[in-house]
Amino acid sequence: MAQRGRARELSRTLTASEAAALIGVSVATVRGWADNGLLPSHRTVGGHRRFDITELRGWLAARGATMPAPIAGVARVTQDVPPCPSLARELNGRTEAILERILAGYSDNVATWAPRPSDPAVRRSATRFLRIITAALENGSVTKSVGRAELAGFRDGTRHDGLAVSQLQLTRVAMAIAIEAQDAVDHRLIAEPLAIPTLLAVTEHVVAASLKGLQLGVVAPVATSATRSTPTHTSQDN
Repeated sequence: MAQRGRARELSRTLTASEAAALIGVSVATVRGWADNGLLPSHRTVGGHRRFDITELRGWLAARGATMPAPIAGVARVTQDVPPCPSLARELNGRTEAILERILAGYSDNVATWAPRPSDPAVRRSATRFLRIITAALENGSVTKSVGRAELAGFRDGTRHDGLAVSQLQLTRVAMAIAIEAQDAVDHRLIAEPLAIPTLLAVTEHVVAASLKGLQLGVVAPVATSATRSTPTHTSQDN
């Protein structure tokens, strides 16, 4: 009976939320990976996405892990924050100023830990994370932004051969955004009293989520052919 129970447990399928708990990432990340062919999934007759627990364990084992270890000292908490739509709009309007500030922070006379990225690479990465941060500021919900950050970190991890280049760039992006935000507050362009604390809290969520995705992406340099061929769908998951 124990063997039959074990067999049933190994063959059963999981919902997106259950798969996320098993892997150690957010539900949004699991859906994003499945949509991009990075994680094996199936559809029920009703169109709901399901994940086979045996396939997921094999997917993790192929990447040298059973369950990703949690980030040391970082708790994955994705509680809502006070909405700051004025700050979100102001920062989006300062996109070019933020990008120029980041680029100006590099100097040929100052050695960096990693090779300096190209200007287009800096602009792409910075704009991506700025939009992730401002999306959370707009409505106060960090859940979707955490999923986007995890997926971005995963992709960066597969491209950088284990180097935390994306995390280093994100540090510069965060500093540039904070400077522009403080300038807006100092000039009374926004009136939200919790603007800066909220921005810093959202930034923490995004940085932690990006690192979480990066950790798994580093040990998964390429998707398997079976994973890449997984069909994608657009119907609602459970």
